[in-house]
Amino acid sequence: MEKDLFEPIKEYFEKQGFTCDGEVLDIDLYMEKGDEKVAVELKQELNFRVFQQAAIRQKQVETVYIGTFNPKNMRSHAFKDKLYLLKRLGIGLIVVSKKTGEVQVVSGPVASELSAFQKRNAKKSEALSKEFNKRKAKNNTGGVHGKKLITSYREDALLVLDSLAELGGEEKNTVVRKNSGIKKTSEILRNNYYGWFEKVETGLYRITDEGYNALEEFEDTIFKLRTMNVGE
Repeated sequence: MEKDLFEPIKEYFEKQGFTCDGEVLDIDLYMEKGDEKVAVELKQELNFRVFQQAAIRQKQVETVYIGTFNPKNMRSHAFKDKLYLLKRLGIGLIVVSKKTGEVQVVSGPVASELSAFQKRNAKKSEALSKEFNKRKAKNNTGGVHGKKLITSYREDALLVLDSLAELGGEEKNTVVRKNSGIKKTSEILRNNYYGWFEKVETGLYRITDEGYNALEEFEDTIFKLRTMNVGE
């Protein structure tokens, strides 16, 4: 329960010279030391509600923490994403061990500049822009789950598939490459990521049943790619 977080965190700050009390005008744990004022919102787990509460407390108190129980996996992407939000908001994070009651300050209540995170994620930003600009049809719908995405790789594979179908469904990779205009044709045929191709012999490929199904499933995308003269 949240009250189990109160005593360990209160004791932690008292050792630093703070005078503490609970439920001060709805703040779970409030404390002062000279001119320094600190508020701690207590929650059993990190969720939107406690983020909201802590952000609202910043209207009254400059230094705000969230106190919660030690999460199962602090290396998980989910936890790191939440920690990122707290750092951007300038809200500190304190975790308490359920077994020992040990208190750990994971992150201080100091807002981190966005530029610092952007610098560390420059490669991801470049990859994002590269993938976007490599996509030709841009045929995806945002917010839809369970639907196959038309990535730049899938677009190239569809053009190779369409080219192979145009050549009769079985042909040498060099011929398919020339017909499709896709430089990675041999790699796409060889890796067969979507199961659309079957190797007959060295350098010779045919379309599988899955491939013919894909020609129907992605007919609209293939038509759009062809009308754009992609790969030429």
